[in-house]
Amino acid sequence: MRAIFILLILSGPILWAQSDSARAPRAWGQPEKAAVASALIPGAGQILNKQIWKAPIAWGIMAGSGYYLYQNQRSYNRLTTAIDLRLDNDPLTVDEFDGQFSTNQLFSLQNDYRRRRDYAVLGVGAGYLFQVLDAYAAGHLVDFDVSPNLSARFRPAFGPQTTFGAQLTLAWH
Repeated sequence: MRAIFILLILSGPILWAQSDSARAPRAWGQPEKAAVASALIPGAGQILNKQIWKAPIAWGIMAGSGYYLYQNQRSYNRLTTAIDLRLDNDPLTVDEFDGQFSTNQLFSLQNDYRRRRDYAVLGVGAGYLFQVLDAYAAGHLVDFDVSPNLSARFRPAFGPQTTFGAQLTLAWH
């Protein structure tokens, strides 16, 4: 039984593989290119989709949440150092918050800044994911026709089952 199992595992790729002639090379479309460009360089997918005005918005979201992350990490590190200095049992070391906050208050502040920092990491990730998804979705609409030659006509209609109704006709020319 064990030999059959090993034989199936080793021969699996050979049994289920397709020949190279069956695989057609797939060309990348605009949405994929925009998503990859945006994943590599934030805002590049928006520029590739000719929506240049969206790139500074993506950069601003990333920069703002990145700065918030930096500030909270810096404050967290300062509080960690102050707690370490208070708890080292050396009366000669004094932290920068001595006389300002108690040790319990420092622990509470450290937890607050840790929570804020963690939310900032989520914000950076969400901003990054949002701009990639925006580039991908906009890549589908690059060739969408938005010509001003649209018309609509509203008129009464009579059908075989109903005696009276309404019909709305939209036409693109």
